[in-house]
Amino acid sequence: MSSRGGMRPVRSAAAVAVLGMLLSGGLAACAYEGAGDPARTAGTEQISRPAPSAPTKGPEILGAETRNYAELQKRLATARGPALLDDSGPADGPGVGFSKTGKVTTAGRYTVTAACVGIPNAQMVISGPASEQLLSLDLDCSGVSSKVVELQEGYVGAALMRHDPNGPWTGAVAGVRITAE
Repeated sequence: MSSRGGMRPVRSAAAVAVLGMLLSGGLAACAYEGAGDPARTAGTEQISRPAPSAPTKGPEILGAETRNYAELQKRLATARGPALLDDSGPADGPGVGFSKTGKVTTAGRYTVTAACVGIPNAQMVISGPASEQLLSLDLDCSGVSSKVVELQEGYVGAALMRHDPNGPWTGAVAGVRITAE
């Protein structure tokens, strides 16, 4: 009796496994057959539709942005030497800002040069390893701001923050360059 009793759990487990495979195959067939039925796919079509697009910049804003990028590049050109980090982006409109990371391979003195064009002011934050804030530059967008910082080996990041991140698009831009001293 004990030998038969010991076999029942094995047979029962095997039966459950076979039954599970049959049911899953049957359910898969049902799902496949119903895939062409509009009543069944209406819910899926709504999910797969692309999200409404964000507002786009008009031609006048794009023109202002192009002119502002040209001016920004002139201002940032005052930073001499090879750039450890170099980035720029929009400084206005929805979702404004940018952040960039670079790797410092040699510890030492570096110059952070930042500028903005098309808005009165912005803020650039420079962070070091473990997101330690090294420098916060409040930018007066009428010129260029430069500061010398000591950087250790590791990663350094720069992020643009604007005081009104939900304002309208005007074509304003900002940028940063970090160069070796």
